[in-house]
Amino acid sequence: MTLQDYTLASPGYYKHSNFPTEYGGIRRQKHAKSPGLNIQPGESLNVSSRKFSRDRWVVGTLDADDRVFVFGCSVPFQTDISIGWVEEIDPVTLETIKASPELSTGGHNWCGGAAILADGTIITGFGNRIHKLSFDLELIAEMELPVDRAHNGVSLLSDGLMITRNLEHDHSKKSVFTLFDPHTLEIVKKVEFVGASIGRFCVDQTGDGEYVYATTPSHIHRLIYKNRNLLLDKDWSASYDLPSEDQGFAWCNTVGGDSVWFMDMGDLPQLESIMRAHPVGTKPFALNKPNSAPVRVYRVSTTDSRSTDTLTPFGLPNGGHAASPLYVQDKRILLTFDTVNRKTGAWRFNGPGDFTHLWTHDIANSNQVLYYPDTGEVVLDDVLEDQNVDAVVVDLETGLEKGRVATGGRYAASMAFYPGLGRDVYTTSGAHGLLYRVYVL
Repeated sequence: MTLQDYTLASPGYYKHSNFPTEYGGIRRQKHAKSPGLNIQPGESLNVSSRKFSRDRWVVGTLDADDRVFVFGCSVPFQTDISIGWVEEIDPVTLETIKASPELSTGGHNWCGGAAILADGTIITGFGNRIHKLSFDLELIAEMELPVDRAHNGVSLLSDGLMITRNLEHDHSKKSVFTLFDPHTLEIVKKVEFVGASIGRFCVDQTGDGEYVYATTPSHIHRLIYKNRNLLLDKDWSASYDLPSEDQGFAWCNTVGGDSVWFMDMGDLPQLESIMRAHPVGTKPFALNKPNSAPVRVYRVSTTDSRSTDTLTPFGLPNGGHAASPLYVQDKRILLTFDTVNRKTGAWRFNGPGDFTHLWTHDIANSNQVLYYPDTGEVVLDDVLEDQNVDAVVVDLETGLEKGRVATGGRYAASMAFYPGLGRDVYTTSGAHGLLYRVYVL
């Protein structure tokens, strides 16, 4: 069965951390290591927030030794400023304790990634630059990546190298994976992928080998990592292309239950104006015609890519989202959502071709959710019809709403939730510049 990031020591990442990297680990399972919120009758959710300067895109948080770091970049649709940045913040007041220098991006404005390594250094990826920072946010080194495009995702491999990949919206072009040494910031290898790729990739280390899973606009593919190189696995791939449907491409994927899971309909109307600019994110805001198909979830077995499933959870046209589903292999439950049509639901996976519906709610989750294994709580956001945003906690199996609070934010963030240091979580409004702390009182 697939290894679970939250139960592992996360080799190479900082030991004393609940979330040392984006989505909690290389498999992007979004399971918290820390105890759940454990909301009891009579308790409620509350929120505090901090507004960053107007030009700052607040991406996410990492923690280490009870210290909290927030990282981000510059907002898209402008050319005035393009930087990455990291701050250490007070875990409760959210105010700045220390700040990194401004980090170069090559001019690209897109949400990057970050990780805290075992030696206490912080690796960030913004635009086409990798930065290495000390625990006190001093800049140690900087590296320019070989592709002059925005990148997302920085993940560790089993031998200590790291991997990243540029985003490519143009279907006629191909993305490139770059392997680099996080200690020296030297490029080890660049490998051209089979097609354009947008969503963040995931890594799965198994007894049979080490694999990287990534999507193109029509397929999911697997790369084999061995001897500091990536090779396309010609025996493993699956199509999610439905020629009769007006589909959008897949976003991120996640591995669980010996399967990889992902959703189509990720090509939201604003993305083309961001992604096809050069530098990325520097053209004025524009909306393209949305795709008309419903959101579908795809499952592909990691042991046999001929074993696949397609689930149409809500069946509503003009679906859309910018995240990956949650799969909890201990309970064999899939949680998925359609942000545009304001639907979130859960299904039990009984085996190939067999799903049992558990619940559906009118919740427009836009974020990468956060799951607490010990309490079964899932933290989501809900973009209401008036575009105000609530934070919501539900029980995974029953869908029971355990808590809800208005965040004070507006519009879909399409970011992620991160565990706090106690009975709290952090999330952001993304390009709208708010950092929230949601806590139990």
